[in-house]
Amino acid sequence: MMTSVPLALIALEPQQLEQQLQRQQQQLEQVRRQMEQQQQQLDRMLDVLERRDQQRTVAVCSVEVRRVNGTDVRKVPPNAAAVLPFNLFSVVTRPSDGCLPAEVRITASYLDAADNLVCSGAVEGIAIQTSLTQSINLEIRPWNFREFARWRNEPPQTNSGPKRLVCVNPEGTAETTSEELERVVSARVRATILPAGGGMSTTEIQLNLR
Repeated sequence: MMTSVPLALIALEPQQLEQQLQRQQQQLEQVRRQMEQQQQQLDRMLDVLERRDQQRTVAVCSVEVRRVNGTDVRKVPPNAAAVLPFNLFSVVTRPSDGCLPAEVRITASYLDAADNLVCSGAVEGIAIQTSLTQSINLEIRPWNFREFARWRNEPPQTNSGPKRLVCVNPEGTAETTSEELERVVSARVRATILPAGGGMSTTEIQLNLR
């Protein structure tokens, strides 16, 4: 790029001319830096706007889960072989690519005769919902923590088997002991559906264990 030199500069002494040219170069450099800073600020603003647009397009999911059979209160015999079917029907809203898969989680709270908490725990990922509507058939063994929950209609290629419940005391410091379990008379078992894009739905049953 050619820069024209004003005629007034021709009459200047060589030293003065050099100083004048240096000042002009400094001014041009300053303008260049200011333009770079403005471009950087513009790039940052565009980046912020792009992230906001992405956040607006994140799926907001709704889900509803219902028990298929049985009443809210069940009687369970006090032995390790006792099995309780816990069959669910779950519906998750579109978009499927934003709301699925959905995690199925089981939580349990064991109570004494005065409804005081003896222990509680959770089994995460007991099942996975992969379609917008799905039947999820579970099996609960309330007195067998080692094989507490199993996904009965799990796809054969997965076949993860029964899952353990770690039932922790109310202080959250240790797993409950067999002596403490002697106080248990009832339990509340909940199934919760957690879609990938947020939202949740829970259904609960009460078990009379004594």
